[in-house]
Amino acid sequence: MSASASARKRVDLINDPIDRSLRLFAIPLAFSFVVNMVYSLIDRFYVSRLGDAAIAAIGSSDQVVFLLFTLVSGFAVGTGIIVSRRFGEGDHKGASRTATQALVGMAVMASVVTVAVYLCMPLVPVLMHMTPEVAELSTAYLGMLLIGFTCNLLNFQMFSIVRSTGNAMFPMMVLVTTVILNAIIAPFLIFGFGPFPELGMKGAGLATALSQMSGTAIALTALLRGKTNMRLDFSEFKLEFDLLQRIAKQGFPASLQMLSVSLNRAVIFTIVSSYGTQVTAAYTLGLNVDMFVFMSVFAVGIAVETATGQNLGAGKPERVFGFHRSAIKQMTILMVSLAVIVWFFGRSFIELYSRNPSIIDEATRYLHITVFGYVFFAAGLITVRVMSGAGSSVISMLVTSGCILGLQLPLSYILSHGTHLGSTGIWIGITIGYIIFAIVAWLVLKSKVWMKARV
Repeated sequence: MSASASARKRVDLINDPIDRSLRLFAIPLAFSFVVNMVYSLIDRFYVSRLGDAAIAAIGSSDQVVFLLFTLVSGFAVGTGIIVSRRFGEGDHKGASRTATQALVGMAVMASVVTVAVYLCMPLVPVLMHMTPEVAELSTAYLGMLLIGFTCNLLNFQMFSIVRSTGNAMFPMMVLVTTVILNAIIAPFLIFGFGPFPELGMKGAGLATALSQMSGTAIALTALLRGKTNMRLDFSEFKLEFDLLQRIAKQGFPASLQMLSVSLNRAVIFTIVSSYGTQVTAAYTLGLNVDMFVFMSVFAVGIAVETATGQNLGAGKPERVFGFHRSAIKQMTILMVSLAVIVWFFGRSFIELYSRNPSIIDEATRYLHITVFGYVFFAAGLITVRVMSGAGSSVISMLVTSGCILGLQLPLSYILSHGTHLGSTGIWIGITIGYIIFAIVAWLVLKSKVWMKARV
């Protein structure tokens, strides 16, 4: 199959068998997320040669970027929800119009956020209670990373648009291209070689930024030329504020939902930082393993969300529940399998990035506790994705935020600072939070109140 044909390939989520179509759509998505994670892992692999403080710095910086990403990326989620519904209804012209308006809106918002962050960047180390060494390295890395931040958000928007049509191949192809580019140029910019100066942490951030910018050029060109199932049309373009408002109405709760997750993680980093640089580095490395595992969960979540929007648009609500059951069944099998692998081989992964026995032991302890939450996290996230796919972004947000910020975070603090467990209490609190999340999400799904939303 040619590259052009692969870019156009889509899965029929409305008519094809549920189990099969879910896998066909989710597998390229999962691979895309894993590839996206490689950006950070490549940086961590090279930067780990600069010391433990560098590992802690890149972990803290990534949390800042993730926090900023959530402030705007919900707009892309809202776009995807509306595009998938129009696509399910057979209104391809309306889907294209929504996509074009949304991309321009994202470009404006992303640029404003980037400028604001540059102006406020000196406050970041203070707010996150970084040590002076970690603060210096983090600022250097973050400053370069922000060069490509607008492009990073535009990529997310374009990928969300294309995926909403059932095409997961094109985003995967673009991500693979950019991650290969990052892997090639990162060592030259970090350590210096020939005409390239040694930039250290700045080089790691710059390599990622340049790769993201190249991805934007590729994706935008393809969308303008109609190389995917969606074509952007600027021939008679003018901003339609009512449409942008509807997208924002869907996207704002999604941003709040992701923001709650981001804030939760940032605060946990702050709690972890009170135990020193080594525990912070251990959490950073342990979280990397979890994120690799959860890439498949995020992929299936987006697949279920897209399938929900398309099938409700096509008047087939019974398939929505079929996709949910199929996703829970398949992800339970996968999460149990991955939990076993992480339990026995997680330590070996950690040893690739650190030779410090204290860091390795703490990160392994983290993994041996959090693996018991894998199945529950998957069940909870898939369930709230059904709600958001139906247009009930507010309900999805309330369930996620309430469990993550209202329960998981306080539990982590109380168990770590109010008992003798120390840092282990944080890991236990995270796991219990996942279990509560799954239970609450299932109870809300069963109520069917989320099916009343209009898109």
